[in-house]
Amino acid sequence: MADTITTTVIGAYPKIGDELPLQALRRALHERDRDAIDQGALDAEFDRGTERAVREMDEAGVDVLNHGCIRWDDLFGPFVRGWRNVSRQALERWFDNNTYFRIPVVTGPIEVTGPATVREYEVARRATKRRVKGALCGPFTFARLAEDRHYRSRSALTLAVATALRAELDALAVAGCDLVDVEEPALARWPDDLTNGEARRVYEMLTEGARVSVALQLSMFPVDSAVRHLAELPVAQIGVDVRSRPTRVLERIELERQTLVLGAVDARNTKLETADEIARLVQAAARRVDISRIWLAPTTSLEYLPHDIARAKLRVLVEGARTALAAGGVR
Repeated sequence: MADTITTTVIGAYPKIGDELPLQALRRALHERDRDAIDQGALDAEFDRGTERAVREMDEAGVDVLNHGCIRWDDLFGPFVRGWRNVSRQALERWFDNNTYFRIPVVTGPIEVTGPATVREYEVARRATKRRVKGALCGPFTFARLAEDRHYRSRSALTLAVATALRAELDALAVAGCDLVDVEEPALARWPDDLTNGEARRVYEMLTEGARVSVALQLSMFPVDSAVRHLAELPVAQIGVDVRSRPTRVLERIELERQTLVLGAVDARNTKLETADEIARLVQAAARRVDISRIWLAPTTSLEYLPHDIARAKLRVLVEGARTALAAGGVR
């Protein structure tokens, strides 16, 4: 019997809102656009936003934190800025959400110019005594949504992105990071690369010899059609959304070694779950995966929610973990 159920977060935390601390970053961004402040002043505001996000996750009782992706304007932004021959152009809707991203445009071989996320990881790590993990975009999601003017092959582009992301993994390892989320909503939305073995091959290249464990986050869409292939992936953790859409994945999933990260609170719906609802999801999962290898998380980035709702979701997530543990996991 497990003596704890670990809670964590995925992706971006609310960075802008009506409360005074969340207005500071909005003001700084506007001032930077007008050249009223320099990049150093904006970076300092980003750091303060990261510290605030980490503090709030910590206060909610979440066990494993991230840096909140406060510097990110979308999933691809930090990497586009850190890679040569990649730019961003037209705005496009982010899947079926009321948010947008800028389409990455690849015009030549992707070349890494330096770490994209290490600074914010280091800021977060200094702000808490809890474990902090890193965050990356997924190579399949990047390649699926990018405009490719160079490789002319989604497979070749995916491998190129994975190679660049491996450099980021290594940089995070040097900084002391031991776990990194890789967000792959496109793999959940279009699971063919899970079923045909391409995801396994790419993630073997991404993770082989790495000093950082990888958590593959299959967010926002059910992965029922590919569930039997998840155990084949060379990653330490598999995250699945079991809350936001109908799914029977918990009736079929089998993971012999990986940790299952249950997306148990809906990060795109303001309705607040109850601790008992979360505990029931844990009980269902524990029939298929040992409870010692079950973590709890939101279904995706909490940035889709108002700030106060995001904080409430984290509190109920932690309460749900305690309720599930008190109930003994499996019923």
